[in-house]
Amino acid sequence: MVLFLSSTSIAPVTFPWETRQKTLERLITCPISIKTILLGDVWACFIFGSIFSIVPLILGSLIFSLWSSMNLFIILLGIIIAAFSYADFGLILSVPPTDAPHSTMILTILIKFPLIFISPLFMPIESSPTAIISPLTYFVDLINFGLSGISAFGMFGVLIDISVLLLFGFGFLFLAFTLHSKTLQKRFKG
Repeated sequence: MVLFLSSTSIAPVTFPWETRQKTLERLITCPISIKTILLGDVWACFIFGSIFSIVPLILGSLIFSLWSSMNLFIILLGIIIAAFSYADFGLILSVPPTDAPHSTMILTILIKFPLIFISPLFMPIESSPTAIISPLTYFVDLINFGLSGISAFGMFGVLIDISVLLLFGFGFLFLAFTLHSKTLQKRFKG
């Protein structure tokens, strides 16, 4: 949950703030494309989310003595792929052409919190058939596999989790590129 909330929190604030401060206009006049600007926001969200999720991992591993039993490679790989996917999702949440960060934050709350509650953070994956539409489901399954060696999706669970998270990530990125290119001009009116 820390990774999801922190990775999706930067982009919905920066685009309205940059619109209000007129720094987005300056960025657009530079010889870089809107995709490069968007990838910069993805990078910022990715780093922010990764750093904030590593802290609970270290603290939890120290407090509960999990170092010897966990698969650190799977957990770190899951954090990297999920941070990318969630950062791209946060980019979609920054699409509305507004200069008021509170407007996009209301939208993000209306979208992010239902995703949290349909994901298997609070219940087993098997008991929630709607969990498959949430990108959190696949990251939670990766973490479960990294801690216990058991995946809810069977023998190929890790491959399924990684593949679906990458599909979500690249799908969100493509959608963000498309939507931002359509709404960019609306940010400069007024």
